[in-house]
Parts: sequence; structure tokens; C-alpha cells
Amino acid sequence: MFIAGIPNSYTRFPATTTEIFPNPLLLMPLRSANREEKVLRYREKRKARKFENKIRYASRKAYAETRPRIKGRFARKTSMGIDDDHMFSKDGYGYGVVPSL
Repeated sequence: MFIAGIPNSYTRFPATTTEIFPNPLLLMPLRSANREEKVLRYREKRKARKFENKIRYASRKAYAETRPRIKGRFARKTSMGIDDDHMFSKDGYGYGVVPSL
């Protein structure tokens, strides 16, 4: 091969180039079989999913059950006499304004 003044030794690909990039048509059956195996594995794992809550630490669950809650959220035990409902109400506050205690 001769390209406009460039000798053949510079334009020729080394022999190992064909080994690095094999023919994609030869890999197609392996890829499709491999893909089918992966899809089957995904479907089996999807069937085995568990969506119920799993309690990992009984002590944390017991502590959470004893903590006071307001509207389902944990609240502090306050001795300042602030009404807890007032702390969580949205009346009188603008968007993005943090209420001061």
C-alpha cells in the first residue's frame, strides 16, 4: 500500500492488530448466550426480592418505639414550654424560612 509519498512500512498494520480486534461476527453467538444467562439470573433475583422491613438491631427498634413522636416524626422532649404542634405547623412562615425558637 502506498499513500501519497508515505512508504509502506508506516502504513501497514502490525500482525498483532488482528488478534486484538477479532471478527465481531464470531463473538455474536457467545454474547447472545451470555446475555440470556444474565437475563435469567436477573429475573430469578427479581423474584426473590423481599420488600418487608427487616429489623437488624432489636435495641434500636426498642429505643425508637419509646421516643416521643409528633405526626409520625421523632420529637425532642422540651422543657421550655413550647407547644410541639406550633413547632411543626406551617402557619406564619414563608417558604424556606426556618422558624426560630
